[in-house]
Amino acid sequence: MQLPGFSSFVPLWLLTVIFFVVLIAARELGAFLRTRQDRRKAQKPVAADADAGDSFSTNTVLGLLALLIGFTFSLALGRYDERRSLVMHEANALGTTWMRTDLLDTTDAERVRTVLRQYIDARVDFANAKTAQQEIDEYARTRALQTELWAAVMAATGPFRDTPRASLIVTTTNDSIDLAGERFASRQDHIPHRILRMLFLFASLAAGLLGYERVRQRTSTTMLLLLFSLAVGLVLDLDMPSTGGIDVPQDPMLDLQRSVWQPTHS
Repeated sequence: MQLPGFSSFVPLWLLTVIFFVVLIAARELGAFLRTRQDRRKAQKPVAADADAGDSFSTNTVLGLLALLIGFTFSLALGRYDERRSLVMHEANALGTTWMRTDLLDTTDAERVRTVLRQYIDARVDFANAKTAQQEIDEYARTRALQTELWAAVMAATGPFRDTPRASLIVTTTNDSIDLAGERFASRQDHIPHRILRMLFLFASLAAGLLGYERVRQRTSTTMLLLLFSLAVGLVLDLDMPSTGGIDVPQDPMLDLQRSVWQPTHS
């Protein structure tokens, strides 16, 4: 279940299907063990009335499984909200840096803006990365442009480096660089693999118990396991910003990109 690097080349829908198939297999194993036990006792397969006596253990285990899925969903959603918030903060920091270039001399301001345009383009490309490796490559491009941007800002503020005017530009530039690092770290921050493995193991055991105690209720148990699989698929989708289908909105950064390139096209 999402071993390191596994999700980078296995589509999310396939992970969900594999999880569902494993649950069905576990249920069938449980049903097989129950049927064999009944045959040994020379009894018929368990009737619906007999299943009522097992409802407590089944409902308890399924409730615990739902609680574990809810817990992992909360972790994934928290990370998603953090990534979305960081996009807004970085766009604001870069936008402020762009406006404060007006404090520089014309030649220096244009030099810094040229690098800023390239840097903002790199940040948009970073967000659009579709694989983990592409994300790493785009961040390496970001780091290179950070060095270039910082050098341009230092050169532009050199004549008045100890003044409040220089501090205004340097501070927002530094904030932009720090936020880029935070965004990269947040996209690399996933639900711990141990929790996902425990979820996988617990769900398999729950499916086996469900098959053992509800041997004749194939349709209802299949629908239940399908719902559990879709819920786990949603958790994985939220947890994989590069390869997942739920993208973090990039509207603030895209608006900034359009605004900084507008003077070129006008």
